[in-house]
Parts: sequence; C-alpha cells; structure tokens
Amino acid sequence: MENASKALIIAGAILLSILIIGLGMFIYNQAADAMGNTGLNQQKADAHNRQFLQYQGVQTGASVKTLISTVEQFNISGAQDSSEFILVQKNSAATLTSNNASEGQTGSQFNTTFATAKSGIRVGVRYNVDFGYDPSTGYICAIGFTQVANP
Repeated sequence: MENASKALIIAGAILLSILIIGLGMFIYNQAADAMGNTGLNQQKADAHNRQFLQYQGVQTGASVKTLISTVEQFNISGAQDSSEFILVQKNSAATLTSNNASEGQTGSQFNTTFATAKSGIRVGVRYNVDFGYDPSTGYICAIGFTQVANP
C-alpha cells in the first residue's frame, strides 16, 4: 500500500511538471509572435517610405517638383488602398498624422491639389521638406514644404 501511494505521488508530480512546462512554452510562443509582428510592420513602413525620405530636409525647387510628381504617381498607381494616399501641403509643415483620404477616393481625385502645388514652386529657390506619419502604420501620409529664406 505504501508503494502504491508513493507511485501516485510521483505520477502526480510528473503530470504537474508537464503542465507547467507546457504553460511556459505557450507563453513563450505568444510573446515571440507579438515581437515578430512588430519588426515586420516596421520593415514594411521603411520600404514604403524609402522612396520619399531622400527628399527630406532642405531641397531645391526642382527636387521638390520631382517629389510632388513621385507622390502623384504613387497615389495613382502605387498605393494599395486609399489609406496609403499622401497629401502634399504647400507653405506649411506636414502636420497630418493620420489617414488623409476619405473612403472611396481614387488616387487621381486625391491629386487635384498637386498641379497647384507644383505651379508655385520656383526652380532656383530652396525649400524645407518634412513629413507627417500615420501613427498606426508608420507610413508617410503628408508631405509639407516651406520656402527657406535666402541668406
């Protein structure tokens, strides 16, 4: 009888240890998945923003016109959906930090202000270009530029 009770205690301890190890593995896998998704989203945002980041800072008027054309083409053909459209703000800093487009809007409809933005840019003048980011995705959602005073 004494041997049987010891065997039951040992079997219970083994089952309890297996349960604890399984719970530890479950928690570890959940944490690893959460950390893995964060890096992937950041990589997607970096890839999305890479084509525009080269224009950040003080740029010539010709570079700003090229940036506006790049954004215009991106809105028409490169954006996956309306949440990725980028707004260009002339004579102001890029202050928008959320989705700029309303539902159902197309890239060409969103680009109606680009012609006016391009027309006011002078090639020999320097402009300061900055970006506004969507906090949920990290994507650039607004580009603002202001004229830099000549020294």
